[in-house]
Amino acid sequence: MTPRKPSRRERKAAKELLRMGIKVWRYRSDELPAEEESNLLLATKELQGALQDRSSTGRVLQEKATLLENALRKSGGAYYHKKNWVENVEMLLVAAIVILGIRSFFVQPFIIPTNSMYPSFYGMQPYIYEDEDPPNPFVRLMEKVFLGASHYRLDAESSGYLYLVLQNGGSHRYATANFPDGRFFILPSSVREYVFEIGGKEHLLHVPAEFDLDELLAEKFAGISDLRDLPLIIAQDHRIANGRMKLSENKLRKGDTALAFDVLIGDALFVDRMSYNFVRPKSGDPIVFRTAKIDQFNQELGTPAKARIGEDKYYIKRLVGEPGDTLEMKVPENIFSNGMDLRKGVPGILHRNGSPIVSSEASVKNNRQVSLFAQDPASEKLEGFPGYRADGLLSNQTLLRIPLNSDLNNPTKQNGYFAMGDNSTDSLDGRAWGFVPESQIIGKALFIYYPFTRRWGLSR
Repeated sequence: MTPRKPSRRERKAAKELLRMGIKVWRYRSDELPAEEESNLLLATKELQGALQDRSSTGRVLQEKATLLENALRKSGGAYYHKKNWVENVEMLLVAAIVILGIRSFFVQPFIIPTNSMYPSFYGMQPYIYEDEDPPNPFVRLMEKVFLGASHYRLDAESSGYLYLVLQNGGSHRYATANFPDGRFFILPSSVREYVFEIGGKEHLLHVPAEFDLDELLAEKFAGISDLRDLPLIIAQDHRIANGRMKLSENKLRKGDTALAFDVLIGDALFVDRMSYNFVRPKSGDPIVFRTAKIDQFNQELGTPAKARIGEDKYYIKRLVGEPGDTLEMKVPENIFSNGMDLRKGVPGILHRNGSPIVSSEASVKNNRQVSLFAQDPASEKLEGFPGYRADGLLSNQTLLRIPLNSDLNNPTKQNGYFAMGDNSTDSLDGRAWGFVPESQIIGKALFIYYPFTRRWGLSR
């Protein structure tokens, strides 16, 4: 009878056992009794020899593996039989160290919550369901996976007109959501709480804290895009009474859907933390920075900022000025007389070092949009860019010099940078709170990895 060759499965199992034998011997040889240490080493070498000898039969390989297994049972300690959980823990620890190392020195994930950089980067975006029915559970699951969409709806629990209950003069209050509406269905999270009233009964609706439902309500019930116009329209229609704002003249019946919409997650991107260790940030870069020390930095500089950040968060803005640069916003002369609606801010052309800024496509398009407004105040937004607005530190024809660490009048002795949002009409940025200290810049936006839309890919 021809001796049976070892199967692939047998050889694989023997190799795994040999690897464990070598590992145990390396870790425990100095603490084992001499006889146990000798038996373990001998069994390991014999199994290794059997694996290397191509003429070894399946029976021989099995015998050598059994000898090593018996030695490991006696001398393996915590590594045998408990190898599975020990190795899993080791693997998780190594993976965690690698991930932390990558995050600390190379790339860092970041999710954009707001639309201050729109249309270059998207924050949370709404989709309102008008006449069509909300998607079925399968479609909602697919949209959750590929677009990060979360579905919200307000169903009438009674019959009557729809009112928004004003709270302390505003449309909402901040609250804490617990299970099951908290983060990851477990952790409490901050939310915006809106109170509606239908037929005398209160209805609560919670949305993410960074999501402003006011704009959605303005579009849904007044057909406008700017939430600041909503109070004017409502007031003219005499629909504010007793702290309530009547949103619609259509009477709802119990069971009707008063409001249904999706909130799509903001762009999730990787931030390049490495490059700025070798090169300085450049005007035009979309940068991510921490806000913790910005207020202190500008106080020490004596910056006449009109707002403070007052929190430690990560922001993303467009770098428009480097240390030593001079910035100036110039408002076209005819803007004030051509019927332009200035409630969204006065459009201005941003100049860097005496010339219109050209360091990024977003800056060029924003300046171009302002030129279009000067010719025709009803001009459509150029690819979504609203045009720069003169405000705060960059009011009309105000020269602003960015601090350089070698300046004699710079008590911080640290470089400053100036950052603005591409969506100038909806961005709280350097115009309000001042300069970003160099030490707080984390890195440059590198790659949008989620959601899976046409924006997926390298950042611009």
